[in-house]
Order: sequence, then structure tokens, then C-alpha cells
Amino acid sequence: MDKGKKKRLLIRLLTLGALTLTVIVTFVLANIPVVAEYFFARGITRGLGFLFSRATNYIPVSFYEWTAVLLIAGGITLLVFLVVLLCRKKFAQAGVCLYRLAVAVLSVLLAFGVLYAPLYERESSLGALGLSEAVFTEEKLYEAAEYYVASLNEVSAELERDEKGNVIPTHTFSELSDIFNAEFSKLNSDYFAAYEVRPKQVVLSVPMSYLGITGIYFPFFAESNVNMNIPAFELPNTMAHEMAHAKGVSRENEANIISYTLCIRADDAYLNYSGLMRAAANLINALPKEEAKTLRERLAPEILQEYRNENEHYEKYEGLLDRISSLFNNLFLKANGVQSGTRSYGETTRSLVALYEQLKDA
Repeated sequence: MDKGKKKRLLIRLLTLGALTLTVIVTFVLANIPVVAEYFFARGITRGLGFLFSRATNYIPVSFYEWTAVLLIAGGITLLVFLVVLLCRKKFAQAGVCLYRLAVAVLSVLLAFGVLYAPLYERESSLGALGLSEAVFTEEKLYEAAEYYVASLNEVSAELERDEKGNVIPTHTFSELSDIFNAEFSKLNSDYFAAYEVRPKQVVLSVPMSYLGITGIYFPFFAESNVNMNIPAFELPNTMAHEMAHAKGVSRENEANIISYTLCIRADDAYLNYSGLMRAAANLINALPKEEAKTLRERLAPEILQEYRNENEHYEKYEGLLDRISSLFNNLFLKANGVQSGTRSYGETTRSLVALYEQLKDA
């Protein structure tokens, strides 16, 4: 090996080593709660999110979905290219390709370590919502579930439905975005980023449905994305959930309770219905069998029909891709310190009881 090649090899090894060390240090710092909260979440991560969102907010294209398409196409192309190089015994060129791939992967990990990973170590968002940990008993759980069921029946009567029994949205996508930005502002808390978030409608929503994804936050562009192939009643809750991620919340259970709270406390029947549909289902499912049956029987017929419609809708997209997507999402969440993985999406029972305590005293 001549001196030039040795020098290039050394430079590449040093580059990979430096990048690897930087990634490790970043993730170690991101896992220290006080650093995660005040250096990242309220500092550099929020600042970069502001800059990225300013650049992407008003471009009516989902950068997430086109990045995904390019990555899939690029990955297939790279794999074919590497196979061709190896078959032709061009090992040096193949090595250069693998080096560049390693640099790209490490760079993405570093960006993720700055833009999103620290948010998993933040303090709870309950205080920012004006909620406190409620005394949790089976009796309180039933009271809360009963309250949400009664509220859901009441607000359901205010909404119109289509011929299939699905609620008809009362706001456009853009109007919902305006409403939720205003709702976040009303919280008057520096826990959440103050900048405006403009969610994007995903064009490739049907393929997204086969992956079991109703919405996704893409931190590399500070972009909230919403699958438009979802039941109409889910749209407000899904949008608020993805906006919560953009506002500085990584954990799925926290994003859920934020979306439920914003929807249920809003002065808007459509938003109330969206939040209450999820809250009632969550608490009913947490009850013992007989008590759950009692409350299900209290739900208005049109609400039960909408739940059936929802189940039928998602059953169409269940399959291998959905299971694979769920597996990788589960691994991703666990890798970021969420021990319960995808089960964390449903871990909102205690917080919903706390919200009930606040609402009943209002």
C-alpha cells in the first residue's frame, strides 16, 4: 500500500473514530436528566427546532415521506451497486462505499442525539398541563371512566354524521392546526416550545396505514406528519399528539395525555369528541370485565357504531408490514429508555384520572 492510500485510510479511520466518540458523548449527555432538560430540550434542541420549522412550516410538502421514499430507493440502489462491485472484485471501491455509508449513519445518529433523544429524559409534562398526580384507586378509575362516558354521550349529540355513522369534521386541516397552536399558547408554559407548528398532510397515507402509522414526527425537519387515511374523529387527537412531539415531548404516553387534554378542554365539540373517544376507550379497557361492560352499555348507539367502523377500517391494513413496523417501533422505543416499548402508547390511565379530577372541579 503506497503512502497516499495509507494516509487516506488513516484519515477515514480517524473520521469514523471521531464521529463514533461524538455520538457516544452526545447520547451519554442526553441521558442525564438535568442536561437533557436545560441544555438540550430548552436550549439547543429547541433552537434548532425553531430554525428547521421556520424553513419547512409553510412548504406544503411532507419532507418526511419523500425522505422515506428516497431512502428506500437509495438503499436498494446502494445494495445493487455493492453487489456489482463485489462480483467484479472491486473491493477498494466497495470499501469506500461502506465508509461513506458508515459516515452517513453516524451523522444521522448524531443529529438524532441532538434533536430528539434528549427529550426522552425530560421531567413530566403534567405540571405544564396544570395536572397533578391523582390518588389512584379502582373507585377513582371507575368514576373517571363514568365521567368520560357521560361527557362523550353529551358531546356526540352535538355533531353530525355521514351515512356510515362517522362524525363529520367541523374544521379543515389548516383550521385544526391554528386551533391547537392557540391551545398550546393558552398553557402559558415554557415547558413547550413557543414557536408555531404546522402539521403536514401525508400524500402516501395508504402505504403509511399498512405500516400501522397514524402520524409521525420527523425531528430532522422539525415536522409533524399526519396520516389522512384515518377515521375523521381521530384527526384532532392525532394532530395534537404529533404537535406535542414538535413542542418538545418524546414519550408517547405523554404526547397522548397532552393531546387528550387539549382536545377535551377545548371549547369545541369536534375536538372534545376526538379526545373523549380515546379517553373513554382507554379507561373502559382498564376496568374489570363487569364494570367495563356496564359502561360500554351506556355508550350511545352512534358511538358504538363509530368504534366498530374504526375497527373495520384498521383491520383492512393489518398484516406482515404492520407487524414488522410495530416490531421496529417497539425496539426503537426501548432503545430510547422506554422500557414498555409500544405499550407506552396506552400508559395514560393515571393521567386521565388526574385530568378527570381537574375537570370535575372546574
